[in-house]
Amino acid sequence: MSRMSPSGVIWQAFRSQRTVEDGRHDTPEWLARDASFAYAIIRVPASAVQPRLDEVRATLGAFPFVRLHPDHFLHITLQELGFVADPPTTPTDITPTRLEEFAQSAAAVAADLSPFTITFGGVNSFQDAAFLEIHDQGRCEPLHQRLFELAAIPKAPEFAFVPHATIAHYTMQADNHQLVSALSRWREVQFGSIEVDAIEIVTMESNEAYPVLRPYAILPLGR
Repeated sequence: MSRMSPSGVIWQAFRSQRTVEDGRHDTPEWLARDASFAYAIIRVPASAVQPRLDEVRATLGAFPFVRLHPDHFLHITLQELGFVADPPTTPTDITPTRLEEFAQSAAAVAADLSPFTITFGGVNSFQDAAFLEIHDQGRCEPLHQRLFELAAIPKAPEFAFVPHATIAHYTMQADNHQLVSALSRWREVQFGSIEVDAIEIVTMESNEAYPVLRPYAILPLGR
């Protein structure tokens, strides 16, 4: 019997959970931080996944508990780095000096890798967020692992890394039966592709839901 893919496991879990949950990142604690948050990403140009992105947004937007991500916020997270703070106030904060050290080390990691292609789709969902699946020939996971080791985050993540491009978060607990049906038609749809020749370290302010992702460092893939 063939083994189910990670994306298949996520979809089956979503179908069986019966509800969605609030998945917004901008909690009161987040909004109260007077600091920028840094992480390593692959940007996703909205044009690369159009027109189907707007079509699935129309599907999702019909549900009152869905908050859509704007074009400028589309990305694949490779590694969260933490709030940039000096002095740090929590174990997962990162100082400006440490962020610069991480960027220099990550640049060496990127330079040792060759560019690759990512294809997007179909649509899938965690219990708290809808996303586009990533087909990347297995390239993002080892890149994430290298960056995770460099970041030296003291606490391992709760869930295994699954590369994805989030397109919406849910804003409350609600029955997901109709949402499962609505998203099912998008499960096998391909949305487009991009050529990845660099990763970025970006920062974003904590005082709004979808701030601009400001480039801190652009790290070209070198081979």
